[in-house]
Amino acid sequence: MRNQLLVTVAMAMLGACVGGIDTTPGGDDMQPPSSGMARQMFDSTVAPLLTAKCATCHVGPETSATNMFLGPDGASSYYTTLTNDRAVNGNFNPNAAMILIKGAHEGPAWSSSEVSTITAWLQQELKERGGPPADPGTGTNPGTTPRGAEMAFVGCMKAPASLTDYVATGTQAYQIALLNTQQGRCYSCHSPGGAGGQWLGISNNKAAQDLMYGKWQEEVFFTGVFQAQIQPDNTYKIAAAETKICNKGKEKANSLGTHPAFDCTQNNSAGLTNLKAFAAAVQGRVDAKDPTCAAPAFAAPTP
Repeated sequence: MRNQLLVTVAMAMLGACVGGIDTTPGGDDMQPPSSGMARQMFDSTVAPLLTAKCATCHVGPETSATNMFLGPDGASSYYTTLTNDRAVNGNFNPNAAMILIKGAHEGPAWSSSEVSTITAWLQQELKERGGPPADPGTGTNPGTTPRGAEMAFVGCMKAPASLTDYVATGTQAYQIALLNTQQGRCYSCHSPGGAGGQWLGISNNKAAQDLMYGKWQEEVFFTGVFQAQIQPDNTYKIAAAETKICNKGKEKANSLGTHPAFDCTQNNSAGLTNLKAFAAAVQGRVDAKDPTCAAPAFAAPTP
């Protein structure tokens, strides 16, 4: 009873911050630099804001009540945990960072000066990490860069046939949300109201499915389920991020994060099998230059 009360109080005291989706370094995610101006800016200007407005609810062990994107150990864990959470930091793009775009929720929004402080830090992080990913030039094959291939794939996700595949037998990509972890099924944290961000919906809930399908078209969430793979001709195509997804279930055992453990091959691998089939179907439309595909572009970030 006491623990339940503490959770309830914590939820009521949520400040200006919001949980994200990925606390594991690795794969195609950028790695945090160990030092530099960005780290100095974080420690001197951003960390005090987090202590004042976020730490009450977002420091501690991972729970289903809220995302502990500031880590388990207080100020000493802020930087590493936050910079590994691509939903919260938006891959260091202020326009996509949930820490900024969430705004007022259970607690107040950031002030304009606080937004400027956090934005300056994110921009410095991005600069020190090599800047934003490159886009292919106008009129070139979008598959010449990983990001271009991702954008073309998203364009073909907008084709009517792709949405049909999303819910069709054999390519029901949303079934990846049904994987079961030690803390419940994936959608229990990765759908509206969950700690992990709105990017995995419930299979029999059309509103949740539509939300997930839309979230997958945003750059930050796209890389949670799909990845660019280089081809023999040095171009790129998109496939399901099978290794990354499976590694999420092992990160506790490997001391790489706090995500609840799970076996990605459960239920005869239906979730992964369908996700891979869906990715192949959409990539096939990219390859065929399907005229129903939209122009290559990520969807705009949404809170």
